[in-house]
Amino acid sequence: MIRKAALLTLLTAVLAPAGMAGTAVAASNRHAAGSAAATAAAATAVAATAPADPLVVEKVTPEIPREAATPITVSGAVTGTPQSSVQVRIHYSPGRPFATRAELATFLDDDGYVTTNWRTKIQVTQLDQSGKLPFEFSVTPQELGMSRAGVYPLAIEVLDAATGQRVAIDRTVLPYVPADAEQIPKVRLALAMPIVDRPHRADDNTFMDDDLRGSVASGRLANLLKLVKTSHETVTWFVDPALLEDVRLTSAGSYTVKTSDGIRRAAADPAAGKWLDDLRTALSGKPVLATPYADPDLAALVHNKLDEPAVAAIRRGSSVASDVLGREVPTSTTWPAGGRLDRDTLDELAMSGVKSVLLSGDAFLSPPPDDPGTAQTGTPQTGAIQTPQSNAPSSTPDAALRVDTVAETPVTALLADPALGQILGADVSAAGGAMLARQRFLGETAMIAFEGAGQPGQAGQAGQAAEPGRAQPTRTVVAVPETRTWNPNPAFVSSLLQAAAGAPWLRMTSLDSVKPTRAARSDFSYTDQDRQAELRHSYLGTVRRLGQEADAVSTVTTEQDQLFHEAILRLTASAWRTDRKRAHAFAKQVESSIEDRLRRVSVIDTPRAVAGADGQVPVSVANKLDSDVTIKIRVTSDDESRLAIVDGFYETEPITVLRDRTQLVNVPVTVPGGGGGEATISIQVLTAEGKRYGKAVHVTVRTTDYTGIAIVIVGAALVIMLAAVVMRVLRRRSRRAFPFGAPDGGPAPPDATPSDAAPPGQAPPGHVRAVPVEVDRGDKPPA
Repeated sequence: MIRKAALLTLLTAVLAPAGMAGTAVAASNRHAAGSAAATAAAATAVAATAPADPLVVEKVTPEIPREAATPITVSGAVTGTPQSSVQVRIHYSPGRPFATRAELATFLDDDGYVTTNWRTKIQVTQLDQSGKLPFEFSVTPQELGMSRAGVYPLAIEVLDAATGQRVAIDRTVLPYVPADAEQIPKVRLALAMPIVDRPHRADDNTFMDDDLRGSVASGRLANLLKLVKTSHETVTWFVDPALLEDVRLTSAGSYTVKTSDGIRRAAADPAAGKWLDDLRTALSGKPVLATPYADPDLAALVHNKLDEPAVAAIRRGSSVASDVLGREVPTSTTWPAGGRLDRDTLDELAMSGVKSVLLSGDAFLSPPPDDPGTAQTGTPQTGAIQTPQSNAPSSTPDAALRVDTVAETPVTALLADPALGQILGADVSAAGGAMLARQRFLGETAMIAFEGAGQPGQAGQAGQAAEPGRAQPTRTVVAVPETRTWNPNPAFVSSLLQAAAGAPWLRMTSLDSVKPTRAARSDFSYTDQDRQAELRHSYLGTVRRLGQEADAVSTVTTEQDQLFHEAILRLTASAWRTDRKRAHAFAKQVESSIEDRLRRVSVIDTPRAVAGADGQVPVSVANKLDSDVTIKIRVTSDDESRLAIVDGFYETEPITVLRDRTQLVNVPVTVPGGGGGEATISIQVLTAEGKRYGKAVHVTVRTTDYTGIAIVIVGAALVIMLAAVVMRVLRRRSRRAFPFGAPDGGPAPPDATPSDAAPPGQAPPGHVRAVPVEVDRGDKPPA
């Protein structure tokens, strides 16, 4: 496609006269390229070679002709060199509407579809002094050969009058549905639109940018609000709870913003509060669904065994959205990143209560045909034209399928039409772009209706005309923008919805009304490329670790504070698939905040001492939080040969440490071999459930060999005591050797009777009382 556009650009520039060469280059680039890359190249060429688009078709009315004789007015403008002469003519194919959507796409992409007729409406007309030529002409459906209901090609072309070379061409389509047509087929159209943004907060108290302020005032979020106010009441809106919560916080008061320039306090944003109030009002009475909190990469979480955050995001999403919007907002329908998932992810979602998933139209593999004449949808086809260059299907697949899962009830897979999604997200900033996109949307949906009707010349769902008297089943088509960070043109989308609501073959409906028509006949087409687009395994490893630390922080306090759970969910946002640098910055900020919290419950790591072969080591834990904590303490030895703990470790029962207090625990230890020296013990704080709380602290313990010295001292004391006892025994025995009392009135013999005892205060009979002898200090006592 790009090569053809480049070749056409070169040939047109060479063949066109000097006066129109620049506009020819711009026009050929604009109208010959269908891909996004070619569109970008065309914009560059326009800016470099021409000040204005050479052809702008501003209006085609009516957009849906209903009468053969009613004029169709086509108006616009040609721009080029002043006074140069041009021709304006139209191309059409009388009596031949498009047979398939693939044909329609081929025509609009200028990829080989040839219109059979053309008619000149303006002959050799000069541009004015400013180089412009406004034009307007009328033509009836009868003149264009519209003989029956269908979607017809229509092209407006500008030629250089001097050379006959094409300067520019605009291609569009015209759905023609005669008012007297019988049994106009009906298609139920369900539209879903996202109000989603990437996260702006890392931890709960720190914004990593202040972009919301501009977005709600005059940016993307302001555009979304305008569209919500004017949208049809059946449009289903997906809201991101994390975004709603961020907007509410910026409006509630001052907040902290951390950027590469530093940290600052931002004042409350009144515009954010007004945006949120207006959104609540605009969504009142309209279908609203919540994405899982922060719109996570569900497939990546499931594939990396992070099922718990995935389930938590689904449940938290409904809770937050309901709280902010003041109404019940379910998460029963999930819109996975990229509109694609695999069987494992779907099973996990089903077990979490999800009832339906919104997927891209190509989310399933092509089912095997039932027979040689069966299409991908399982329905026979006739001679529908297949165009390899176009991604448009020859027959539109069913919009809803029933998919069995490990849960008891099946899940409904809602398949969004890719072509309609591209139109919703189209860049319509160029003049006439909105009209062309709107006409294509109407043409695509009309083709879907005619597929089901089986009208002559159409590739119907049954491949043949409808049987007389047999009611045709109502078909359903789902349309969503291709990207969830959608920045719509409110005026364009509103006009498109208004035109769709008035189309005779469309009936607007809500997403939850779409029911599966049959069971899925093939598995999901989740490719290696889809897996490579997921959040990386290494990054999610960091998220896993931070999640474990956040759980510890939350469960250790008596109040069970959920401080970092939402912060962890924001780290899993699917927006980080294409913004890894910002994702790592968010993770770093969350990690810093968690570590700061962990440090407030800490082990005092001053050295300890223990004497002897057995003893106790005191371990202290300080609580600097503003609430009580319940923890366990686990102690192990780093070197069992120098310092051992009975049974290899010591772990306390859950203990409560009051806020701003310190808890002391004595740990019994032994010193193998009676040796002395230094050893270290590892002290790990645990939650009451036994999960790690922070990192282990290694404390030095000095052991002293007092055991041998103590044995010597005790032994020596025992010897002395025994010697004293022996001496006393010997002395007593020597005294018993005398049978009589001591001479000169010594003590009475041991066998003296109590009657011999003296009265109290008197000396016994025969006792000689000792008389004290005064001795001068320093003199020797008498011999």
